[in-house]
Amino acid sequence: MGLLAQSSLAAARRGNGTGRRGLALPSAMFALVAIAVLLAGVFVFADLAAKSVENRERATRAVHVAEAGVNHALALLRGNLRSRSFTRILQGADGATSTATERADDSLFINWPGLSAGDQIPLAGQAYQGHTYFVTVSDDPADTDMNAKADMNGRVLIRCRSVTSDGATAEVTAIVGATPQPGVLADGNLTLGNSNAIAGACGGVHANGDVSSNAGGPTVSTQVSATGTVNGNYRLPDGSPAPELQGQDAIPIPDLNPATYCAGADYRLLAGGVGIMNMSTGATTPGNSGGWVWDVVLQLWKGTGTPLLPAAGTYCVEGNAWLAGSVGSAAAPKNLSIVASGSIKVDGTPYIRPDHPDNILLLAGGDIEISGNNTTGVDNYQGMVYAGAQCEALGNAKMFGQLVCANGPQPIGAIDYVGPGNVISGNFNLSSDCSGTVFNKRRVLYWYPRVGT
Repeated sequence: MGLLAQSSLAAARRGNGTGRRGLALPSAMFALVAIAVLLAGVFVFADLAAKSVENRERATRAVHVAEAGVNHALALLRGNLRSRSFTRILQGADGATSTATERADDSLFINWPGLSAGDQIPLAGQAYQGHTYFVTVSDDPADTDMNAKADMNGRVLIRCRSVTSDGATAEVTAIVGATPQPGVLADGNLTLGNSNAIAGACGGVHANGDVSSNAGGPTVSTQVSATGTVNGNYRLPDGSPAPELQGQDAIPIPDLNPATYCAGADYRLLAGGVGIMNMSTGATTPGNSGGWVWDVVLQLWKGTGTPLLPAAGTYCVEGNAWLAGSVGSAAAPKNLSIVASGSIKVDGTPYIRPDHPDNILLLAGGDIEISGNNTTGVDNYQGMVYAGAQCEALGNAKMFGQLVCANGPQPIGAIDYVGPGNVISGNFNLSSDCSGTVFNKRRVLYWYPRVGT
């Protein structure tokens, strides 16, 4: 090959290499830009994902703090306040319902007797692991009585708002209600008659022992249950056989101490007939006044009932009490509650309903015996009747509420009105709508969380 041809070939090779180098540089720059854009996108998405995770974590933490507040409130309702009715709790620790005084403790878990400072949930909130929750209690919105200070359906609304240390917020609202209990509840054995009727949504019977009935047996609206055996016949309102459940779990009955419920009494009937103390003034009048007399022979306070006497109010009796005669009337039942360290007997023609804010009508450390005549369609007794020992309901009386027989030992000095076991006989009728108790086990029925409130 000549020199000219070799020179031309070399020039062609140099030209081709230069062209490739000029094309590679823009390609490399484009690739670097594309990689930079991809990396920026990755970083942006990673940052957004991290922020999303952080927000979810903060929201979850806020909900957990709010749930802690709800659990705190539920623990109080089951613990220190388990013997307080929802109505009493809605009124606050001072029990005041007037607008001038109600706001200090209204809707708050504060100032209750026996509630330590650390267990309270003040208006300023309760600290929890570096965060804070705020809790209030109010009437259930489904309660249609139009009274924010009275519970008619056995439910309240707990609202808890939380604020975490990093500013996240959440709110949990919960409807808390009591586990329904039967209208007649007894420790030990229980006997029912042929003509009794236990009616209403909670118109049932339970005994932590054996239940028996006479002849055709009573009418019950729900069921008859026992930890032991159920003997006899029981009818539903339509005449068909009522369910009979044997070998069931026991329903715990707490030991209610009468002294606990004497704290807010209007009058105290002093032991041995010493006198009657007006708790608001501290003045003591001799016995045999205000419709009450001291019976030396029977060693008890006897209320010689008339439509006007005894006066309305809550009576704390040191010893035994017997309320007789015509207390109140069918047209105007009297607001009158009796809490006695001994036993209580009521007969005649009473028409009484609770004065005590916890819906307690009669509470005795010993026995309770209730009877009475009845005007058609009108209840002689309204509220909860609780016997620390045994109870007996007889005659033609009607009752709206719950009858509880704790079957404990008789206190010293208490009159033994009822023999072994608990008895319902005669034409005694009871109706229960599930709302008449103060110690049903409370639980969360509905739960609603909201984040970022």
